[in-house]
Amino acid sequence: MNRPISRRELLRNAGLTAAACALPFPLNACESEEVPREPLSKLVPPEQVADPDRARLTAWANTLRAERMKQPSLGRGATRVGELAVGTPYQPFTLEEYLRSGGSPLSTEPLALSLTRFDCVTLVESCLAVARVADAPSAPSWGGFAREVERMRYRGGERREFASRLHYFSEWISDGENRGLLRDLGSELGGVVDARPLRFMTEHRKSYLALADDAVYREIGAMQRRLDDNPRRVVPRERIAQVSDSIETG
Repeated sequence: MNRPISRRELLRNAGLTAAACALPFPLNACESEEVPREPLSKLVPPEQVADPDRARLTAWANTLRAERMKQPSLGRGATRVGELAVGTPYQPFTLEEYLRSGGSPLSTEPLALSLTRFDCVTLVESCLAVARVADAPSAPSWGGFAREVERMRYRGGERREFASRLHYFSEWISDGENRGLLRDLGSELGGVVDARPLRFMTEHRKSYLALADDAVYREIGAMQRRLDDNPRRVVPRERIAQVSDSIETG
């Protein structure tokens, strides 16, 4: 019988699985001209400077556009946003703040957004969302950024209650692939199947405020069991160097 995966293994495999996925944009390398970094006041409208999150969105999107990347890839753009975000504070559990404030996990989950603080997953989502906003023909907007984050974060792109969020990174990948947001390269890169059951959330019930509700606990348990039918392919650490040339930046 397969033993449940531990937290340490869960986090390690999330990184290895991330190495086995790609975004559905051109995979060839792109070039960019080095452009001096402009002061924030020159990159954003004056009325937005007082709002650091919106100011960052406008500045980062305009930076990507100003660098005039040739044959741009979304992965490369997301990586550039990550570089611009260097020094941003890490803050865990930002998506659960509404629960700590007395919100219900059975009601529609508020869409938590920030470009001035991140945890590991919100950094990935935000970098991709900013890159997509910058790639759009319209002016960058907070509403456009919100829509990009929402469709990545929730199952089927539909934000409902706590359980509708894609809590496991493996499902984040498979759900995104089903909707054309990314492409899973696990098989192409020779990834091996990791069939261990994902039970981390229900086995650590006290770590999740939402799971104090019995109905939510049962729903998360059912979701975990459904994931048993979706094989996860992970590139072993010792083989990453062999396939690194096939993994796009970002």
